[in-house]
Amino acid sequence: MQRRTSRNLSRAVIVAVVLAVGATIWQSWTAGTPGMAGVVQTTWGPLSPADRDLIVKVRLACLWEQSTGQQMQQQATSPAVKEVGRKISSEHADLDQKTRDIADKLGVLLPSTPSAQQIAWMKEITAATGSDYDRIAIQRLREAHGIVLPLLAQVRVGTRNDAVRAFAMDGSLYVNRHLDYLESTGLVNYPALPDTPSPGLLSGSVGWTDLIVPGLVLIACLLVAVALGATLRSRNGTRKVTAAVAPAVAKRPHVATAKSLIALPEAPVRVRDLTQNEVPHHREPADDDIPTGSFPRVGSGTGGFASVAPPPVSPPTGFAATTTGRAATTGGTSTRTPGRGVPYPGSVSTAVSDTGPRHAVRR
Repeated sequence: MQRRTSRNLSRAVIVAVVLAVGATIWQSWTAGTPGMAGVVQTTWGPLSPADRDLIVKVRLACLWEQSTGQQMQQQATSPAVKEVGRKISSEHADLDQKTRDIADKLGVLLPSTPSAQQIAWMKEITAATGSDYDRIAIQRLREAHGIVLPLLAQVRVGTRNDAVRAFAMDGSLYVNRHLDYLESTGLVNYPALPDTPSPGLLSGSVGWTDLIVPGLVLIACLLVAVALGATLRSRNGTRKVTAAVAPAVAKRPHVATAKSLIALPEAPVRVRDLTQNEVPHHREPADDDIPTGSFPRVGSGTGGFASVAPPPVSPPTGFAATTTGRAATTGGTSTRTPGRGVPYPGSVSTAVSDTGPRHAVRR
């Protein structure tokens, strides 16, 4: 169950990544910038995100251009630049009032301070002096109006809200007049202006070669997703093989232990080389096989076996009767088993004392 859950989770992650990348690429093809989500129904028609964005952008333009126009009247060196500053400041005051009126009507929240880029432009203009001040002020105002004018035109031709359409038409008139004011000074550096925004990859002027880079990006993302899926699949296969082999490997130590417990120890047997005078079926015991020490006497006492006297055996020819150990009777028959170094019965005529060490008999 856990493996199945992890596999489904990995597949879901891969699908989500592919969908996100595809949606991003599609959005970059169809639109330049994403708008704010949500369409609101109003008395004048539906209010789209693009409509609200236009009202906010016009408000930001009025905040910094009206203040800059007032400053140009005081710090500019050229009378033409001072006049342009006066006109822009006055007309932006009227346009800002119209912006606030439509925002209250449609319920759009407006900013109270300029944007970070606009504040940077104001600082740059304020830091300049003399002719540099005139040139920088005209250039920045011309650049800003060139950014707002395309937004007004797009909303004017595409909005479904009557109030926003009227506001876009009125704002376009203001901006076009301001462009004429600024360009009449002869201080606009046109090559330094920003380029026109790209219409997107799905426009009529775009060929198949423009789709190479996005296509390569999409293929790369698909390859990464496939490689990730193959890696996860190989890991799952390795886990299955390991789980199948683990029980067999775990049983081997138990089998080896059982065999070691059942096996009996084998004592090494050392056999001496035989010579010509020795009997082949006799084996010479090793030194460590010879028993040492004393043995208890087996008699007819309690808990033992009754002693049985062996039958009389005639001593073979060539063997010397020697006494090693203690005889069982005085001048009689010995109870020891005949062997090397052990006297045979009748070979000892004198008694042997019980004192002295007792040695083991070689058999």
